[in-house]
Amino acid sequence: MKAIPLEDLRESMVWAIAGFARALGAFQGCILMAERGALAEARSLARLCAEAVIVTKGLVMLDDTLDLLSEDDANHDLRVIDRLLEINQGNADADGEQLARFAARKAELEARFPRRRSLNYRTLALNTGLELFYELAYRYTSGNGAHATLGAFVRHMREGIDGEPDGYFFGPDVTDMASTLLCANVAVTELLAIAIDHLGCEADAAELTDLRLHWQMIRGDLEAAAAAENGN
Repeated sequence: MKAIPLEDLRESMVWAIAGFARALGAFQGCILMAERGALAEARSLARLCAEAVIVTKGLVMLDDTLDLLSEDDANHDLRVIDRLLEINQGNADADGEQLARFAARKAELEARFPRRRSLNYRTLALNTGLELFYELAYRYTSGNGAHATLGAFVRHMREGIDGEPDGYFFGPDVTDMASTLLCANVAVTELLAIAIDHLGCEADAAELTDLRLHWQMIRGDLEAAAAAENGN
């Protein structure tokens, strides 16, 4: 982070650096959670790291990404405001001044963003050359880690001799450890490449080359371990 130059930045680059920090923090959190056997949480953070990488690359490569993010934020805020106004409609005890502020904010957002788009991470990944990355590091970590799905719930169920659950537990879990670390390492390697190619860290290009060579040496073993976890 300290190596990224901060002088004369256009607005999209200001946000890209913040995106870099978000992705790096998620990666660090993923490793810490994996060390402690909190694999569902580690996979959630690996997915967040991948998500932040996709957005950060969009910010440095595509001119309209910041506008798209702003419009998506406006959509979210408007949905919240609309719901709050709806809930308080006809409520004699509602705070009139607060509702007036909500209404004013709604009018401001609608005037500023008359045609609002929603952010689609897959489309952004496709437009920045991250299609395979999206499938490996983003989609793959969603079903049994980042969301409240059966694939995530089963981590807390112990299988009995008849194949049916015979107990529940909350504790360290190493299921999917290899695939989680694979996704996290793919994400952080792509993140470092963004810093060198787009964020002014060209002086560290040799270190990234060394990292990629080392990654190629160990990646096969990690991919094999991940495949074994899935029964392949």
